[in-house]
Amino acid sequence: MMRYFLGVDVGGTNTRLLLMDDEGEFSGYRKIATADWARQADPLAALGRLIAGHCQDRQVAQVAQVMLGLPGILSRDRSRVLSLPFIPALDTQPVAALLADLLALPVRMDKDVNHLLWWDLQQLPALPQVAVGLYLGTGMGNSLWLNGDFYHGAHGAAGELGHIPWPGHQGECPCGKRGCVESLTSGHWLTGWARANAAQTPFDRLFERHGDHPDLQRFVERLAQTIAVEMNVIDPQRLILGGGVIAMRGFPLARLEQEIRRHLRAPQPAQGLTISVSRLSDETGSKGACLAARRHLQLSREYQQ
Repeated sequence: MMRYFLGVDVGGTNTRLLLMDDEGEFSGYRKIATADWARQADPLAALGRLIAGHCQDRQVAQVAQVMLGLPGILSRDRSRVLSLPFIPALDTQPVAALLADLLALPVRMDKDVNHLLWWDLQQLPALPQVAVGLYLGTGMGNSLWLNGDFYHGAHGAAGELGHIPWPGHQGECPCGKRGCVESLTSGHWLTGWARANAAQTPFDRLFERHGDHPDLQRFVERLAQTIAVEMNVIDPQRLILGGGVIAMRGFPLARLEQEIRRHLRAPQPAQGLTISVSRLSDETGSKGACLAARRHLQLSREYQQ
């Protein structure tokens, strides 16, 4: 009997579901508004009904593993949600275990950005030992692959690069702090700038039409400096850049790379760092979650043996 892996990519706007079989074939892609289940009286039960209905609609007989991707902070062992700002009802909850009980299926969860990086790493000829993913969308997603595994930190909160302080900045950040670099260097900041300075320009053409504006040039410089800090600390073999901002028309990728390299320590990591660009699609997060589900099952079996 064919086994399936279900990837569930939960975003602030949309939730995406996708199935993958044992042979790596994807099917049954679905996208719904996250609010459709997250704003119900019992969001966890609503998510369980969504997952169960999706499997039933696709007539999937055996789901070997469900993997959730969540844009929040999870405990180090990935058993509990610590902070999920847009669904506070899930904060402090053992979401994976509760869903597993509701569905009578094995359920795991991880940060959504780790699933993006896992997908991108699987597209390479060989897995690097050390890699970093930087995905710039509404916020600054950061994934760390250290010594052949994802690094979660002592408390599960590793990779919060967007929340390092930017010198002299006191602006409010959605995380509740002041001065976070993400509040100056993210899609959220760009949206506000565009509203005030380029209201007639389609957002995805902002850099194409206004890339020479000093504010946008400084935006790229801040991004490069922030990334370079992490590169100098971690010394990865590869940096993968992605996200909606990086994919905008006219975004100055060549200049960003030049600025990153200008701030790298020589001879290393300056000479050894490979920089590549992720070609994300609407399905990438859920595809990465499917691959992560299969990886987790394989690792569990190896541990048991």
